[in-house]
Amino acid sequence: MHKRVMSIWFPQLPLDRRIRRGDGRLDGPFAATQVIKNAPRLTHVTPAAFASGARAGQSLADARAICPDLMTESVNPAALNLLLRALWRWSDRLSPWAALDAPDGLFLDISGCAHLFGGESAMARFALQALDDMHVTARIGMADTKRAAWALARYATDSELGDVSMDNREPRRMALALPGATADAIAALPLRALNIKPATETDLRRTGLKTIGDIRGRKSAELARRFGLEITQQLSRAMGYEPDPVSPEAADPIYAARMTLPDPIGRLDDLTDVLRRLASSVCRRLEDALMGARRFDLTVHCVDTGPHVITTGFARPSHSVDAVLQQFSRPLDDLRIEYGADRFRLIARNLEPIRVRQQILGGEAQKQAEDFDQLISTLGNRLGFDRVRRFLPRDQHIPEGEFCSVEAVSPEQAVWEAAPRPRPLRLFRRPERLRTLTPGRPPPKFEWRGRAFDISAAEGPERLAPPWWQHKNTGMMSRRQRDYWQAHLVSGEQLWLMTYPGGEHPDWFVAGMFA
Repeated sequence: MHKRVMSIWFPQLPLDRRIRRGDGRLDGPFAATQVIKNAPRLTHVTPAAFASGARAGQSLADARAICPDLMTESVNPAALNLLLRALWRWSDRLSPWAALDAPDGLFLDISGCAHLFGGESAMARFALQALDDMHVTARIGMADTKRAAWALARYATDSELGDVSMDNREPRRMALALPGATADAIAALPLRALNIKPATETDLRRTGLKTIGDIRGRKSAELARRFGLEITQQLSRAMGYEPDPVSPEAADPIYAARMTLPDPIGRLDDLTDVLRRLASSVCRRLEDALMGARRFDLTVHCVDTGPHVITTGFARPSHSVDAVLQQFSRPLDDLRIEYGADRFRLIARNLEPIRVRQQILGGEAQKQAEDFDQLISTLGNRLGFDRVRRFLPRDQHIPEGEFCSVEAVSPEQAVWEAAPRPRPLRLFRRPERLRTLTPGRPPPKFEWRGRAFDISAAEGPERLAPPWWQHKNTGMMSRRQRDYWQAHLVSGEQLWLMTYPGGEHPDWFVAGMFA
């Protein structure tokens, strides 16, 4: 039996993850970014962003200059790894011998499997159609070796692929090398298809060697002496001269428990007792593995209405039985069971390691942190975790840019530094214009929100200017500068007043309110 390997490549995995979550931003110019060589760069772009001139590999500053409407989001490696592992578990329906090709691919040993789907071409079509249904973009390569399949999936051009597209409007997405014809199939591919270092590829191109076929007939000793062992090792693996097997990992452990009852139950006390027994089993296994879950799914099979899935989440990973019971108490109370339920299943999801921490005597700060996490968990389960947000500091000196809003369950830590000058408790996103009654700097008397105010004392000005690289028109810089004043009113209130300096009759605004 000829050994056959399938390589599945997910070229747009960060964007596919957002599409699967229903992110509407991907309908317009959008790009995923990552810090590469100490600078944020684009890694994946949507068709709208590509049409506007944005390209993968561009620095974020250059892309924004070309496409001002471009929206971006940093790549989340942990989330992408979870999605890739989910696809890895899905690939078990194609072959029982599958391995991860992190960060964006899979390897499958399909020897003896293709006939179950009607041949290799039909197997590839089945995989592509299933991935399309899951809103995941993919390209497939098949060959006798793992390295050759990898190269075909990523570097075979449309002219080299078979006509197996799901839609004539789409680019062809699969390349199949016939058994025994791997060497000829990859001969026209560029040298980077061997996954060698860019410096080695550059040295080879300088000598006129541009494709795998150009170096296939060269002596290995000569190539190794001039360009190193890497090129000969990768070539030998692609041709099958050296073993390069698909080595699958053990499947991810599943922390779940189920219970089937001889007679249906419907009372809340009985449901709670079943949940306690399920949670005790799941949480004990999590605790033994030093793991915690951010989400638990409880499936309740009712006799008349079928399965009902109840989901609850946590602000930080947990394996506490009491916490699980507390978060499920309200959803179970709202569950309507007319004729009872007889099957139950609890599964822990979004697993993360839990670091054991020593208890601190008199640890008020630790207790406050736990209470805060409990508050976030309760609010998130009732309102949705995407709607519970918190503020993080940003390294900017413009007041409205000194913070950003993130999900409350975000692992990012907040390290707030004291402002050089007092800042208002309430900062207006858009400063509100006031009407000057008595001219001055600041105006001693003004009208705002239908009320007249008198200033008893004022501290300022504090002059702030936007970053110089955001405004190329230096003639407008004086207009874009801002002066802020802390105004003490006769009524006892304190307002943060703002104006643009340089005008003969400047406009004044209320930028915030102090406590």
